[in-house]
Amino acid sequence: MNNILAAMLCTALLCLCAFDVCAADPPAFKSELFKTGTLVYSDDFDGEINRERWGAPTRDKQIADGKLIVSQKYKSKEEAMKALKRDHHLGLEPVVHLNGIPEEFVCHLRYKFDKRELSPGRPSFQIGHHMISLGYIKEGGHRVKLPHDGPAFTEPESKMKLGEWVDLIIEYKLGTIRVSVNGHGKTYEHEKVTLVNEKDKHGPRFTFKGGPDCRIIFDSVHLWKCEE
Repeated sequence: MNNILAAMLCTALLCLCAFDVCAADPPAFKSELFKTGTLVYSDDFDGEINRERWGAPTRDKQIADGKLIVSQKYKSKEEAMKALKRDHHLGLEPVVHLNGIPEEFVCHLRYKFDKRELSPGRPSFQIGHHMISLGYIKEGGHRVKLPHDGPAFTEPESKMKLGEWVDLIIEYKLGTIRVSVNGHGKTYEHEKVTLVNEKDKHGPRFTFKGGPDCRIIFDSVHLWKCEE
């Protein structure tokens, strides 16, 4: 009987381990723009913050319960000015960067801006620092805005809403970007499609800014470097 119980226990543990491995596996590489891709970063936020990708952990940027949570550094202007000894860049909104974006890539990202209502220019998700923007439509859906006075594309069919999880897939190469939000995908080809900001010494990167009374929460990210 003891041998039988031990065998059953071992089998259960093996099944549990196999389940954990499968759960941690990134999604299979699929792309409309690329034939092959090499996984360069995968994170389900069950360990420490990846400093190369997100910078050093700080009090406004922590991992908890399998999520990366970014909040504002200071609660008031007075508190920020006293701590920072300046009157600008006061950390009154959550801001975070996902660094090391390849020149050509596919990125799967699950995130949300935990915020009750839109505020002027916020939330802001920039694909390339101050470059291509992915924003919310108040009535539901998303808008892709190209940089340098480029056109904007409105996609209400995605039904993207503030405060709800966003399942996002971005495929990019210079001149072409495909954005899929909650299963609604569209490819944009235009001369203004670029995430290269020559003034940004840290790029290419993604920039997230939440505005007041907001938290930015990340559930997972998988990033592939691609070749045509």
